[in-house]
Amino acid sequence: MTAWVVAGPAGSGKTTLGRALARHLRVPLVDLDSVTNPLLDGLGDLVAPGGHWNEEGRRARVRPARYAALRAVAADQVAAGLDVVLVAPFTAELRGGPEWTLLTEALAPAPVRVVWLRADDALLRHRVAGRRETRDAVRTPAELGPPAVDHLVVDAASPTSAQLAQLAGSPSWPG
Repeated sequence: MTAWVVAGPAGSGKTTLGRALARHLRVPLVDLDSVTNPLLDGLGDLVAPGGHWNEEGRRARVRPARYAALRAVAADQVAAGLDVVLVAPFTAELRGGPEWTLLTEALAPAPVRVVWLRADDALLRHRVAGRRETRDAVRTPAELGPPAVDHLVVDAASPTSAQLAQLAGSPSWPG
């Protein structure tokens, strides 16, 4: 079993690559936005009276719950004996601290393979502006550097097929 973590900043193409990778490997995809956003959006004012749940002042409470849900769904896949592809920014997890430990312990015994989508600011701004998502309007741009944990860098500007080909050539690739 392997748990693939597809990470990067907003607009880097995490969901696009994650879907392509899951389809190619024929494994479940667990995307943070798909798992948590419909519930949070549906709860609206109960979670964020007069605002949005993704605003800076609410993230300290909302983020841990979102990632707990993601870990639980992914852990169920691993417990069923399946590989899994996870998609999220993983900003705290990839620093290698306690959040990384929570993630790797939840996915054990599957090894975690991190794919980091690197993109320049102009590409990220262009993609985020083009998708016109409410969550992007309230997001504070995060200073994201490369992960502190072991990872494979993929160029976010490359076509998805080239990104998959790069992953297929990595030593982590199932074979």
